[in-house]
Amino acid sequence: MHEGISCSQANRVLYGDTWLSTEVPKILASQAYLNNGALFITWDEGASGDGPIGMIVLSPKAKGRGYANTVAYDHSSTLRTVEEIFGVTPMLGGAASATDLRELFISFP
Repeated sequence: MHEGISCSQANRVLYGDTWLSTEVPKILASQAYLNNGALFITWDEGASGDGPIGMIVLSPKAKGRGYANTVAYDHSSTLRTVEEIFGVTPMLGGAASATDLRELFISFP
């Protein structure tokens, strides 16, 4: 839905919602997701400035049931989490000092 990045549709929100409505069910039905995978849907930035940034995390390992917290995460938190899951070292850029997203899950690798 980002302006100027291959999304020249007049209504970028509708275009993005339509894309998500088609692709998310495929991901949620995949073996990768069903085998304790995770789907991170995140926004790029706020309309004016750099936050807060919305994110939805779907996973069989997610706390769910409307769980929320007040921990301040950023894009580097998501990167750090993915790097931890896949064992990437050294951690790249801001991920090295970011708070990971483990608090969102009932168990974390």
